[in-house]
Amino acid sequence: MALPKLNATPSYEVRVPSSGEILKFRPFLVKEQKILLIASESKDRRQIIRAMLDTIQNCIEEDIDVTKLTTFDVDYMFMQMRAKSVGEKVKLNLPCSDCEAVSDAEINLEDVTMNVEETERTVPITDQISVKLSYPTYFRFIKDNILENAESQSEILMEIIISCIDAIITEDEMINARDESREELMKFVESMTAGQFEDISQFVQNIPVLSHTLEFDCVGCGKHNEFKLEGLEDFF
Repeated sequence: MALPKLNATPSYEVRVPSSGEILKFRPFLVKEQKILLIASESKDRRQIIRAMLDTIQNCIEEDIDVTKLTTFDVDYMFMQMRAKSVGEKVKLNLPCSDCEAVSDAEINLEDVTMNVEETERTVPITDQISVKLSYPTYFRFIKDNILENAESQSEILMEIIISCIDAIITEDEMINARDESREELMKFVESMTAGQFEDISQFVQNIPVLSHTLEFDCVGCGKHNEFKLEGLEDFF
């Protein structure tokens, strides 16, 4: 005898920030919440990312290739799914900028938006050579062990830049970066001048990120604060 179906799960819509595509999703079920909880308790960033990707894959009702979602796609989509699954409002404890007293504040996740502006993705390096860039993906982070390879902020920047290189364009050909080893790409980046490297770095530094400014009055001194939340971890 088949067990009865417990719940008719509702469908909601979420926008993929990088493409503008609208997809339907269902809220988390216990099986997803269990995986997310185990990942969260592990404190392992790699395991947490895998759990987020698996949850998005399971909950989106249409065919989707999560390996191609940008880092900010995943952060935004996961946050919207979490809002419909657990609740839109999240309580946070935020420090005052003056007296550092901690105040309770509340954010409605549905108020958080993400707009992706058009940006130039082909950066000239010399008169004959350009670099075509693409937004990084968490899948590449895991595949290339970026989280393990980098320890300092400068190493993280270097690893992200390498993962963002889509192609190297010369007068004669377009070299697909995926056909080159990480070591060869590292040598290519390390051979740049400081100015050339800065031009590439600007793309990485301008990658969209979840952000929202939350206002609250300090319980200690009464000062009106504006606190900028940035990155998925700040919201929970």
